[in-house]
Amino acid sequence: MRRYRIQNKIVLPFILLFTVVVLVVPLITIMLFDRKYDEQFSLETQEWLKVIVSTTYIHDPQKVKEAYGAEVMIVGVDNTINSSTLEGDWSTFSAEMKFPEARERIEASNGEFVLQNVKVGGRLYKVIYYPQKARRLYCLMRPMAKIADAKRQATLWMLGIAPVVILLVALISHLIGKNLADPIKELVQFTRRVAEGNLKGQCKVKTHDEIGDLTIAFNQMTRDLRNSRNELIQAERLATAGKMAASFAHEIRNPLSSMRMLAQMLMRKKELPESRRAQSMRYILEEIERIDVMVKGWMDFARPAALDLAPNNLNQALQEVLDLMEANLSHHQILLLKKFDANLPPVPFDRDKLKQAFMNIVLNATDAMPEGGTLELSTMQDSDWVRIDLLDTGVGIPPENLNRLFEPFFTTKPQGTGLGLANAKRVLEQHGGDIQMESVVGKGTTVSLWLPLTTANTILT
Repeated sequence: MRRYRIQNKIVLPFILLFTVVVLVVPLITIMLFDRKYDEQFSLETQEWLKVIVSTTYIHDPQKVKEAYGAEVMIVGVDNTINSSTLEGDWSTFSAEMKFPEARERIEASNGEFVLQNVKVGGRLYKVIYYPQKARRLYCLMRPMAKIADAKRQATLWMLGIAPVVILLVALISHLIGKNLADPIKELVQFTRRVAEGNLKGQCKVKTHDEIGDLTIAFNQMTRDLRNSRNELIQAERLATAGKMAASFAHEIRNPLSSMRMLAQMLMRKKELPESRRAQSMRYILEEIERIDVMVKGWMDFARPAALDLAPNNLNQALQEVLDLMEANLSHHQILLLKKFDANLPPVPFDRDKLKQAFMNIVLNATDAMPEGGTLELSTMQDSDWVRIDLLDTGVGIPPENLNRLFEPFFTTKPQGTGLGLANAKRVLEQHGGDIQMESVVGKGTTVSLWLPLTTANTILT
């Protein structure tokens, strides 16, 4: 079903209603006025006939014309015109005057005179057919041109005024509709922002009516929803902290066990060769370094530092990461394709944090192509966002692992910590952006990153 805006639903009925009122009502008024005036005109014409008969002017048509400005026509029994004050072809007048019809009406009215409107010679007359001796008819013809002109003039005035009135009504109804629709439109836009997850703002209350009450109620609902979300986030953080602690304890147990066994061996077997002892110490130091890396990653994830936002050239920052990894990509026989949008505006982001997050993503793509392949990187502007796409032709990710890639400590690599993608997602979300992955096993993976062009949704701390 086609949707109509509220403003149109208000304006169109007003215009249709006033169009009917402006056009139909005056037409009906003119018709009623014309009818009443015709009745009055007929009565007045009858009075004229009585005066003409009583003053014997009936025998002198020329005096009637001079005194009343009316025309006179005398018709014989055979409906031929015997005399007339009208100039012109009497034979055509006879057909236009409809004498047979007039005689029938006179006979039906028991010999009384009859009135009717007749058009003769292109002019409209009010005609009284008055029967005389020998079945002659005396026709008193009063011109109705002034009435027709007045009616035509009124109609023209009506048609001229109607568009102005309709336009005025359209303007007024438009303003009324706009006054009603604008607060609703603003509330709808605000609800869309809330639906997108922005619960920080409040919709401005502009009216003190039902729409204003609805806006106030929606603002209260948004505040309640924001409080509920904060509580849910806090609960999720606690749950995540517990899960991270359990995962961290599991991950750190193996290197600790190895270090303990090596230390015990060094203490028991003091006669070990120096080379074996040095090798064991190196193993202990490597495990300590491994634990240090895990602890650092866990600290970075658990306690993210505040962003140092500044407008930066995104293409340049990405290029710096690629320059650092050029040797690594070349070593793994990976062909790099770049499709940077040269018209990207400056983007507000923390240069160091975003470069580290992007480096983690490139490293994952490199690991996914042990036999070499193609890595395609592109940037583009998408409305109020900047999008970064990273496509590799690697081994792909199984569907059962795809939804767990951003979980802390989840990894499918033997030497991985499982914090690289988790930290990358956290950095993107801290910027108010997002990261998504699509993958097909055996064909490759696509990583898409979004960054906002404004800092409205950015989490600064």
